[in-house]
Amino acid sequence: MTTFDHSSTPAQSDLVELLHRRGQRSTPQRNVILRELRRRVRHATADEIRAAVRDELPGTSTPTVYATLDLLVELGLARRIDTGLGAALYDGRTDPHQHLVCRRCGRVDDLDVALDEAPFVTAAGANGFDAESVELLVCGLCSDCAPAALPSER
Repeated sequence: MTTFDHSSTPAQSDLVELLHRRGQRSTPQRNVILRELRRRVRHATADEIRAAVRDELPGTSTPTVYATLDLLVELGLARRIDTGLGAALYDGRTDPHQHLVCRRCGRVDDLDVALDEAPFVTAAGANGFDAESVELLVCGLCSDCAPAALPSER
């Protein structure tokens, strides 16, 4: 499996520091799950992460993996992507980027494009919403699915 260069992503040591500031411990489960998430090129479900760490963390339950992933998202060390097509995906890449979602096969890819968040934040504020972040999902057909798509799917 190819790995992604997470040089702009906070280091593993940041997990320890962030947890200690909150009065929480750095556990083997938290460290291994973060490392596994960061080594991936593709986004992963909690079940995929659990399967990948099974040998290193035998007996780790699915709820523990979900809780750890949610904690990593809360700490800003991972992103949760809800595509509306199934299980949530987790992304070890925290730098600003968007996502492409194929509505046919469910594939999710990174889209590296600068997004001017200001109009979205302004519009949210005008609606009484205090925006914390802006994410964009571009939905359509991936390069594998588009050629095989029926005219009604395009």
